[in-house]
Formats: sequence, structure tokens, C-alpha cells
Amino acid sequence: MSPEKIGINSIEPSVLACEHSKHPSTPLRMTPYFVILFSIFNFLFSPNSFSQQAPSLTRILFLLDGSSSMSEAWSSTTKIDAARKMISKIADSLNLSSDVQLSLRIYGHQFNSTEMNCTDTKLEVPFASHNSQGIKSALSSLRPKGITPIAYSLEQCANDFPADLRARNVIVLVTDGEESCNGDPCEVSLRLQKKHIFLRPFIIGLNLNPDETQKMECIGNYFNVQDPEALRNVMTTVISRVLSSSAVQVNLLDNQNRPLETDVNMTFYDDATGIYRYNFYETITNHGVPDTMQVDPVPKYDLIIHTTPPIEREHLNFPPHQVDTINVPASQGFLKIVLEGKTINQNLNNKIRVLVRKAGTEETIQVQNLNETQKYLSGSYDLEVLTLPRMQIKNVAITQSTTTNIQIPLPGVLSITKTYPGIGSVMLVQNNRLEKIYQLNENLSNELIGLQPGDYVILFRSKFSKKTTDTLRKKFQIKSGETTSIKL
Repeated sequence: MSPEKIGINSIEPSVLACEHSKHPSTPLRMTPYFVILFSIFNFLFSPNSFSQQAPSLTRILFLLDGSSSMSEAWSSTTKIDAARKMISKIADSLNLSSDVQLSLRIYGHQFNSTEMNCTDTKLEVPFASHNSQGIKSALSSLRPKGITPIAYSLEQCANDFPADLRARNVIVLVTDGEESCNGDPCEVSLRLQKKHIFLRPFIIGLNLNPDETQKMECIGNYFNVQDPEALRNVMTTVISRVLSSSAVQVNLLDNQNRPLETDVNMTFYDDATGIYRYNFYETITNHGVPDTMQVDPVPKYDLIIHTTPPIEREHLNFPPHQVDTINVPASQGFLKIVLEGKTINQNLNNKIRVLVRKAGTEETIQVQNLNETQKYLSGSYDLEVLTLPRMQIKNVAITQSTTTNIQIPLPGVLSITKTYPGIGSVMLVQNNRLEKIYQLNENLSNELIGLQPGDYVILFRSKFSKKTTDTLRKKFQIKSGETTSIKL
């Protein structure tokens, strides 16, 4: 079943800009520390959970590039000093939290670049609470000198996170260059995300060129910073996003663009891995507006709205600290299919099904029973009624909040009695042509078949006869609500 796709542009969250817009008199350079404190408070004390089963804690692993190029000058400092300073500040700001654990892994710092060591990576500080001093100590002793084995380092990160299905595992990679060892960081990242080792990583590139940027974007949520001030702002944005919840309000719009459609199931899938993260039934609150849903702001999402047919929105980002609103045209009406007149044989009529397709397409979106009312998105549909013979009803209109009633002719009943077993079939006669619509069961002596009104022929030959000319041919007519008996 192919969803109706409505693409939108993904929007990278900017907590700094958001906070600055609320307090325009506050210099933007002061905002990051306010945001970090706000994020911690929101994470620790908000009653809303990140998922339908609340995580017990968040683990953040800083994966830091310690290769030789990190010692290069960058504005008034060096790349490694700018990264060292920022990670140290974040470690200090989170040191009092018992619900956040930090860890530090460094690569490219144990062997000289001339040795081309592609396994040069080490977990310098394992996960723990209140470990900022250990992280700062490891950073202060770091001396960049090696190469950049990003893929291998990501692979080793899988062993750094303790086994805990309730924890949120996040990687923040800070690097000034691309992979040096012919590894595939994008493949490793995606594979480990699919195994639930960690959420979509954050990648912070330090003044990478366009070719390097293109190779890094597929690893995770990518940012490229041009100077130390930009690094501070982006790092603060990342930590704020990690430690916050996001709220999304999905407005299902009727044909007057009012968010009044409701009671629809919605599934949020991880955009990178395709794994579903949340299932909700949308509802209208007591205030008459669609309810908000809490989601983790780290991944990007694909959203399936399980209307009939379903609607899909792709590549969604939900910024923290605000309610993101998604407006989805979802006007719906109803379809009911009934028989003309009263039923004559409940067992036969209960077997009739109706295939529902979007007009002009071949894909079945629903199989509907008779006398049932089903909800569909407003639009035109083609129906195929599985009577004998099948009926085609084209361009049935479904409109907002109304029920479209379709009546099909009441079938008749063909009762067949066989005095001996044999092979045979029922043929529809139409425009001097014969169309086979039913194969008789050679092992049954009596068969009851529901047929639409029309002219028919039965062809039958005894199972024991060895002459083709022994084939019997009997014409008959089926009328609505009547039983026609044939003896063979």
C-alpha cells in the first residue's frame, strides 16, 4: 500500500535564534549558557517523556578528533584548544546531574601520523555521572599527532555504552577532517543506529571544505562551523537538543482547513533507520484543539498518518523548547455498500467483498464488506465488487463528513445437483461471448452459487466419460432474489 506522499523541507532547529528572538535585548553571545541551564532544568523536571516508555537517563559520548591537523591555528586559538574548552564547559555544566552521564573517546592521538595507525582510538573516560574532572584531565593531556580513523572509532563506540534499553545513547563527534583509513563512517553509523546502539549522531565539522562536508552529512545531524564562536553556539544547540523534549501538534484539516479530523492513528519512524519510534492515536483536547505529542528531538522522522489511504510526511525535524505544528489536509467521508432489496441467503451474501482503489489506479487500498461503513479521505474511488461476475463501479465520490451509499443488484442463487462427479464451469453470456466465471467442484454433489442477474451457460462432462462430445450444455437465467435449480 503506497502512502500519499507530501514532502516538506526539513528545518534545522536553532535554539539560539529562538531564545534571542524572545529576548532581543540579550546579546546573542550570552545565550548558550542560559540555554544549557534551561535544557537541564527541562530535562530533569519535565513530566513529559521522550518516548512511550520513559528513558532512565541520557548518555552523551564525545568522540573527539585528536589527529595532527587539530593542532592547526584557528582564529586566535587552535582547533584542539577550541574543542577542549567547549567540551570542558559542557562537562562542568552537566556535572551535577544524575540523569546525564558523559564519556570521552579520542582518536588519532596515540601514534604519529607517519605510522598510519588505523586503530588509533581509545575510550579515555568511561560513562559515569559527575565525571567532569576526569574529562577535563584527559583533554588537558591530549596532544594531537595521528590520523583520522572515524569509521573504526564509531565501531568501537558500540562497546562504550553500557547495556541499558531504557537509556538514550547519543554521540557528539567533533572533527576537522574526513576518514583517513578507507572506512565507511556512514555505513557504520546507520548499522549501529539500526541495532539501537545509539541515536542519530551529531557531527560537528571544524571548517571542513565542501568535499569533506558532503562525505560527513550522511553520518548524522551535521553542522559545519567556521570559527570558535560558531563552535560554541552549535555545541550549545546540540546539547540543548539532546537534553530537551519536543512537542508536535498534527492538525488534520477538513475541507475548510479546520483541524477537526481526529481519532486517527499516527506512526513516527526514524528517518535514517526506518524503525518506528512512536505510535499515537491523535485526539482533540477539551479545549477543542488537537493534542500535542512529545517526541525525542534527536532523530529526524517520517510520519505515517493511517487514514485510508494513508498520508506520509517525510524528513521531519522537531526543534526543542517549542510546539511544532504540522498542517495536513485530511478531509474524510464515509462509504457504505449495500444490496438492493432483502438478502435471500446470508451465507452467500456474507462472502461478497468490495475492492476499493483510488480512481485510475490499480492498487487496492481497502477490502470492504457489504453493509459496513468505512471512512476514506475525500476524493474519487473505483470499486470492484467481488460478485460473480465481478462488477466495476468507477469514480465514486467521497466528500467531507457525508456517507456515500452504493447499492448493488441483489444476486440470485444457482443450486446445482450432480448425479455423478464431473468437471464443469459456469459461463456468463454477454454480447454473444462466453466468459468463464466459476469452476465447479468435481467432488461435490451439491453446490450453491451466488450470481448476479444475467444469462448463463453450464458446461459439464462426467468424470468417467472419455468422449468430448458427452459435454452437456445447459442455458439458464439468474434473476435477483430468486433461486434457479439445475440438475446434472
